[in-house]
Amino acid sequence: MNLGDVLRKEREKRGFDTPETADRMNVSEEEYLEMEGGESPAEDWGPTLAQLAISLETPTSRLLAPSGRAADTRPGQAGELIAERREAKGLSAEDLAREVGLDPDDYAQVEAGESPIEIYGPRLLAFAETVEIPVFNLFYPCGLPFQELDDYP
Repeated sequence: MNLGDVLRKEREKRGFDTPETADRMNVSEEEYLEMEGGESPAEDWGPTLAQLAISLETPTSRLLAPSGRAADTRPGQAGELIAERREAKGLSAEDLAREVGLDPDDYAQVEAGESPIEIYGPRLLAFAETVEIPVFNLFYPCGLPFQELDDYP
């Protein structure tokens, strides 16, 4: 499975069509379909966000907005929140990058608020709110990484 498969399955389970889902996420239908088709940077950066949440022992939604709500996200905020949580845990940027499997330069983009997490994190949070599940569950449906699943109920 890929992340797009999880999005499709959760959308269909709730009975939403793609235009309605895109509207609720405040993105174009084309942008949503790119995500659901597994053709967006969300495929790589969503799981990275989940790994950051695990490493920082912080709910995924709280790495995107202090309130944990999609409506309260803003550009650059995820990088700030991730850096704050990393510093509070006493981790160096290099150690956290290594722990989550990121190149240090890519991780530097995360903390600078210049990574795709700034775009796709809020979109995935908005999707999770739409289908009424925790955003982390998009990456770990049934408690397993989606990449390890062939399907799930």
